[in-house]
Amino acid sequence: MGLAGLAERLDSPSVGAARLHAFQTIVLMILGVEYWCRALRRWEGLTPELQGSLVVVSLLVAVGSFPALRRSAFLGLAAVHGWVLWLEFPAAGNHAFLELYLCLLSAYLAVDRAEERILFVRATRWIFCLVLFYAGLQKFVHGYYFHGQYLAFSVWIESFRPVLAALVPASEFARIVGLGVEVGAGPYLVDSRPLLIASNLVWIAEIIIPFGLLARPTRALAVVASLALVAAIEAGARELFFGMLYANLALLFTTSDWHQRFRPVFALALAALLLSRLGILPEATFF
Repeated sequence: MGLAGLAERLDSPSVGAARLHAFQTIVLMILGVEYWCRALRRWEGLTPELQGSLVVVSLLVAVGSFPALRRSAFLGLAAVHGWVLWLEFPAAGNHAFLELYLCLLSAYLAVDRAEERILFVRATRWIFCLVLFYAGLQKFVHGYYFHGQYLAFSVWIESFRPVLAALVPASEFARIVGLGVEVGAGPYLVDSRPLLIASNLVWIAEIIIPFGLLARPTRALAVVASLALVAAIEAGARELFFGMLYANLALLFTTSDWHQRFRPVFALALAALLLSRLGILPEATFF
């Protein structure tokens, strides 16, 4: 099967303009709240460049709520977000590049036009499959998930500790916690079967799920599996903005208009994160 045949597999007549507008609205909300949450986390040390980017992004997100101005708003967001990525490289989060891609795509293609809507759906679905597959491939190539090394090393991240504590015996957990993260520390090899199963299921799922998404008979099951995978990952990683961006993309593979239905859910979840960062709601760990 050539590229044309592969592209056709990613088509879906059920994805209309209204649904893609809802998809883009969720992207705008994620970007706006993420910029504010990141800024509030280091408010005292915020540089003038990042202060300016926060103001401009906030204004562009507001402008993007008007359909006639949305593409222009996304073009501006792509420029500002790309500049911030350049300033923060290499410390910028991986998902920030995915956000940049979606901003550029939303600025370039008009989803109200049928021909461009097809290209938009193909491109967003393809990048989702590519990112997921490549993540699993990298884990396979480097091999640090085979014996649970990476998950064991992640114990230094506080949010991972409850997850790891549930997967290894108490004595093994205490040993891992005491290893530290200095050069030469270790070994991070573990014998716990639950941890080894969970660790290997991550890279296996990331490689297999994209093929399930490409085949229409298995697409619905693959969507459920992809959402379950990100929920399991976020239980430890707490990269909630990535998780919501991931879920927004995964829902594009469904035949129902989940984006308009879940738009209020995304809004409430993002509002809760912002209120938590402001200290109005109880403090929560997320990145």
